[in-house]
Amino acid sequence: MATFSLCDVQKRYGTSVVLTDVTCELPQGRVHGLVGPNGAGKTTLLRALAGQIPVEGEVRLGGEPVRDNQPVLDRIILAGADVPYPGQMKVRTLLDLAAARWGTWDSAYARRLQHIFRLDLEARFDALSRGQKTLVGVVMGLAARSEVTLLDEPYLGLDVQNRDILYRELLDEIDRDTEGARTFIISTHQVEDASLLLDSVIFIDEGRITEVIDVDDLVSSTVVATGTTSAVEELLADMTCSVLRDESVAGSRRVVLGLGSDTSEVFRSADGLDVQIRNADLPETVLVRGRRHE
Repeated sequence: MATFSLCDVQKRYGTSVVLTDVTCELPQGRVHGLVGPNGAGKTTLLRALAGQIPVEGEVRLGGEPVRDNQPVLDRIILAGADVPYPGQMKVRTLLDLAAARWGTWDSAYARRLQHIFRLDLEARFDALSRGQKTLVGVVMGLAARSEVTLLDEPYLGLDVQNRDILYRELLDEIDRDTEGARTFIISTHQVEDASLLLDSVIFIDEGRITEVIDVDDLVSSTVVATGTTSAVEELLADMTCSVLRDESVAGSRRVVLGLGSDTSEVFRSADGLDVQIRNADLPETVLVRGRRHE
C-alpha cells in the first residue's frame, strides 16, 4: 500500500516556522480532507507531500522518499489556484505541458472538463480570474489521474454552478477507483462542498497536525443538544464530556458535545428532559473541532 508517512517534518522560511514536528500516516485509497485556518500550513504541507520543497525530517510514499525521487514524483500531482504556473503561458500550453508530464494523462477527459468548465484555451494564465485559475488547476489535477492527487483549495473562487460540477466530477473519479489505488488529499475551507467525499479529516493548526480521524468516528462522537437552559444544564450535570460549543438565546441553549466512541450516555441522560439530541453533521463538527485546537 502506497501510504504517505511523515516523520518529524519541519519547514522554516528564515526565522518563521511553518511546519513543526509533523508525524502521521495517510493511508492509500482514501480521500483525506486537510482543514485548518488561514496560515496554518496547509499549502506548505501539500508542497512537502508533492516533493516540491525541501524539509527537515522524512516524507515517504510507500516507504520511498518523495523528494528528488523521480519515479515517486511521477505518481503525484499537486494542483490549485496558487500553484505557480507561468503566468505568460496560455491555458492550452499549460495543459499540453501537463499532458506531456504525466503518463496517466487522459486527453479525452481533459477536453470534456475544458468544455464543461468553459475554459478559454487561448487566454494567458495571468489574465484569468481567481476562479478560472482554480479551474485550470482542477482540470490538471483530475485529467492527470495520478495515483496521488493533491488539490489545494479546489473550490477557491468558484461560483455555485462550478462548485457543483467539481463535486460531481470528484465523486465520479472516486467511484471509478474500484480497487482503492488512488489517494486524494483535498485542502479546503468549503467543508460543506466536500463533506460527502471525505473518508478522513486532517486537522492542522500553527504548522502542527493536531488530529487525523476517520469521518465516521468524527461525526459519531459529536452530538448537538438543544433545549431550555435549565434542561441542558441538568443534562450536562450528569455527563462527562467536552463542550465544544455553547450558545444561549432567549431561554434556549444549544451545546455541541464531544464524546467518546459510546454516545449512548447522552441519550440516556436526556431521557425525560426537554432536550433534543442529534448527531452533528460533518461541516459543523469540523468547525467546532477546529476551534477546539486553536
